[in-house]
Amino acid sequence: MSILSLINAALQKHGWLIAHLPSDEEERAAQLIELLVEDNVDGRARRHTLQPWLWYERPVRERFEGQDCCLTVEGPIYRSRDGTGYPLGSQLRTEFGWLDLTPEETNVIADEVRSAIDLTLLRWFTRPDMADRQLPSRQSRDRYFDDDVARNLILSATPPTASMEQDAHAD
Repeated sequence: MSILSLINAALQKHGWLIAHLPSDEEERAAQLIELLVEDNVDGRARRHTLQPWLWYERPVRERFEGQDCCLTVEGPIYRSRDGTGYPLGSQLRTEFGWLDLTPEETNVIADEVRSAIDLTLLRWFTRPDMADRQLPSRQSRDRYFDDDVARNLILSATPPTASMEQDAHAD
């Protein structure tokens, strides 16, 4: 029995898709499950990406992950009397330990992190050598072609290893 069949059977047994999802979200949830249970590198990458979202007791609203630190914003979002939305808090992980932040502190630090991300990404986007690659909308990937191009770019950007050189001489 495939992984997909096992997960679908388990979900149906518990009635999760039918009992716990609004009907307008059932199709999207089914698509998500299909993607998560793919028994290939794409499925493994998706499961790896979602793993940290499952470590927390509260729903994870956002994650900002750096080299040595990570901020996990916990939800849901609640509105204050003035209409400002506040998450329930956040947890900041560093190499030195953990820090629990209040809802107000979370809003302040999350805004600072988003601003820093925006500055970095816009600096890259506006670089002169990127001008000819800028597009008005997101372009879909042709996985067969684009993945092959990306793998070749990775290989050309890294020095060959001894095993790669041996493989090249064997041909």
